[in-house]
Amino acid sequence: MTVVMKIFGRVFLIVLVAGAVLGVGWSVFDGVQRAKVEAAVRPWISENAVAFDPDTPDSLWSPELARVLGGARLIGVGEATHGSHEDGAAKAAIIKGLVTSGAVDTVILEVNANGGRELDAFIRGESGDPAERVRTANIFRVNKTSALADLIGWLRDWNRTAANPVRIYGIDCQATSPDALLAHQALTRLEPAEAQRLAPPLSPILSSEAQALRFPMLIKSLTSAQLQEAMAALVELRRALERHPGTEDARYAALTAWQGLKAFELETSDGRITGDAAAIADYYSRRDVFMAENILNGPAQGAGVFWAHNNHVAGGVPAGTGYVPTGARLREALGDAYRVVVTEYGTARFNAVPMWLPFPQPSASDAQSEITWTVLHGRPAALFSRAHSGPYWVALSDLPDTEASAAWRALPYTLDWPGWVATPVQFLKAPFRVPLGEMFDVVVYIPEMTPSRPV
Repeated sequence: MTVVMKIFGRVFLIVLVAGAVLGVGWSVFDGVQRAKVEAAVRPWISENAVAFDPDTPDSLWSPELARVLGGARLIGVGEATHGSHEDGAAKAAIIKGLVTSGAVDTVILEVNANGGRELDAFIRGESGDPAERVRTANIFRVNKTSALADLIGWLRDWNRTAANPVRIYGIDCQATSPDALLAHQALTRLEPAEAQRLAPPLSPILSSEAQALRFPMLIKSLTSAQLQEAMAALVELRRALERHPGTEDARYAALTAWQGLKAFELETSDGRITGDAAAIADYYSRRDVFMAENILNGPAQGAGVFWAHNNHVAGGVPAGTGYVPTGARLREALGDAYRVVVTEYGTARFNAVPMWLPFPQPSASDAQSEITWTVLHGRPAALFSRAHSGPYWVALSDLPDTEASAAWRALPYTLDWPGWVATPVQFLKAPFRVPLGEMFDVVVYIPEMTPSRPV
């Protein structure tokens, strides 16, 4: 071990010890103050909690939940982690309830456009096993679970006799190479000369080498100049496609290809993320903003349900941050016609790629591990676990508008909602402490969650 590493190790240990000592002191003070505010709303939560059985997820749907979500044009349903089973199954149960009640006819997924097209084709009548379709689809690994497979199998069965069949759309923008290839091939069939003219600036994202790269590696393979040239060519490509009717899928592919480059344009081989806090927050919000635009400007005609992570469906900008979730833009555009359901847990065992701070973030393709988080302090779960025993949901949108409820909505909480990566030691995670405010209409509380079930 080098001298530098020894020094670094000692400093890191000192920081951990100091943080633990200070954390205990803050925890006691914070707990006393928090208990006073929570005590005023806990009886209301206890009285209005609606129990369900996670082992029978469809028990979550009820006339009362239909009332709370009724009249919405779009409903965001969030998961607390990208790697747990019960919240995914709960989301699927809500979607089935919304479909059977006639409330929605569109399912919008936090997957790329190409993966959305594959799943849509399946529920519109493709043969085959739902689990195999999910396993082989061009979607993120965290989505390749039994919860999604069961849902698309159910949707295919529903569509066989439905007067108004359900559609699936993917609205993410992290498949630039395949999206650009689809759009360019469409233009080649329609205007070969124009497609050939646009080929050189697009070659860094159209080549067979580019097609083989995972999206983050594609961005890293580009220089900033190459990225900007490709973005300009994609704009021209989309305009050319607009001259031809029936090219909606290709136009959308050109758009999402451009969005992927724009959302990550500072992470090229010679790029650097710089700027003040506002500029950096704006940069990291781009993907969410693009997903919101794809929902609002997309082909869906009727009401829809948006399946994503809690952090993406949140119906507001978290106070004290500049991060703009997809749901914040949706609520800004739709108002009360956008409703939000999130999941909170007591303890969770979930699948994620482990990350050890302060070391660099791993790759999403790295091996997953089963991670366990059990800390309740400072989280909404601490209140929900005391308010009612067992799993339940509660409509925060029905919470009376009183001084006590306003104080509770302003109370900062730690939202321990990991994505595809997580630290195995919960108290080492980066803090994300914000008031709940009006961001969530319904909270589904599940005391114990288990790992997702990959297909």
